[in-house]
Amino acid sequence: MKKTKALFLFLALLLPILVFLFLRFFGKNEFAVPPLYTETFPEVPQGCAPVKALPYRIADSVRTKLPFGDDSLALVTFGKLSPEAINQLKRVGGKFPNDPVVLVQLVDSKPEWKQCVFFLKPPFDQVLVDRKGAIRGQYTVADLDEADRLITEITIILKKY
Repeated sequence: MKKTKALFLFLALLLPILVFLFLRFFGKNEFAVPPLYTETFPEVPQGCAPVKALPYRIADSVRTKLPFGDDSLALVTFGKLSPEAINQLKRVGGKFPNDPVVLVQLVDSKPEWKQCVFFLKPPFDQVLVDRKGAIRGQYTVADLDEADRLITEITIILKKY
């Protein structure tokens, strides 16, 4: 009786270790943040030019005005920032101090970009764009949960998990 108990105890301890080792060596954890508007057209507001092709990329005339570096991301924020929004932006910037994430704030200089280029609808006032011009996400800058989602998605895009 004691030998069977010992055998079951041994197997109960060995099984999780074997599962862990199998997943460690043969499993692959890979996550992706797909760009927006690759398969469906965005809803274009009145007064904006219609989108003619998929996958949607922001216009080259807009992309060249964003300060992209080598394989970087641009986080474009629209409007005046509240103190909470400033705190969340500092938090996001602090998570990626040496990474190619460029923070761009457009207060009132390009109001048509918000709706006609980036297709931001309330409550969203922030957009993440990759170097190729694909929109990777839309966020609310002052929201803590949205900042957490932004940090997670940038980490996944930069493959730092």
